[in-house]
Amino acid sequence: MSERVGSGAWARLFATAVVRDEGSAVAERGRLLAREGGVGEIDVKQGALTAEINGCTVKLTAEPVPPRIWTAMVRAARGNFPLEEAIAGRRQSVHLEHLMTVDWSEPLVPRAFELGRACSCDDTTMCEHIAAVAYAVALAIDEDASLLLRWRGCVPEALESQETEEEAPHPVTEALGDPTDERPWRAGPMPEPPPLRPLPVGAVLKRLGPSGLKLRNDDLALVLQRAYDSFAASAD
Repeated sequence: MSERVGSGAWARLFATAVVRDEGSAVAERGRLLAREGGVGEIDVKQGALTAEINGCTVKLTAEPVPPRIWTAMVRAARGNFPLEEAIAGRRQSVHLEHLMTVDWSEPLVPRAFELGRACSCDDTTMCEHIAAVAYAVALAIDEDASLLLRWRGCVPEALESQETEEEAPHPVTEALGDPTDERPWRAGPMPEPPPLRPLPVGAVLKRLGPSGLKLRNDDLALVLQRAYDSFAASAD
């Protein structure tokens, strides 16, 4: 198998999410087509990536990130320069991906089952055209990380939409009348927050997959996983 496509965290996660079996012959042909420049210009729209290759049209789709979640991430990133750079699309960030997955169950890179894959060649399974476009997108994300944000709807327009919704009068407030009225009112108690979902030991390593780096004949990801397991056992 030739070297995998995508060097940054987002690019690598995207490639593995679209092409689930990267050791297959289809994946290998896709890598070759992408590296040879066989994929045409990638059209990036919110929720849809489209490109032409060998006379076929490939479309990769996913539901956009809800504006309220992205607004929360933008606010949480304030004052944290690496996160601010990721929010602006100037760098790929494992930290941002981790926060969105753990805190919101809404990863920036969609999970494999959340992706739509379609090719006009009518192949009912994963074809080399879809694989090639996936790898071409991964290479493009390495060049410009903001491509992923635009596809996922994580753009200033989404923030403006959320801010407008927050500023709009709430129907409950309207029913209560003029908020400047001297007669005070008190809201009910806040609901209890849901319990946090525990992640398996080494969850980030499992999402990133093998690193391609060897340490005493073992992949670095496997060595780190053993270390995570050992730390977890010691904590128990």
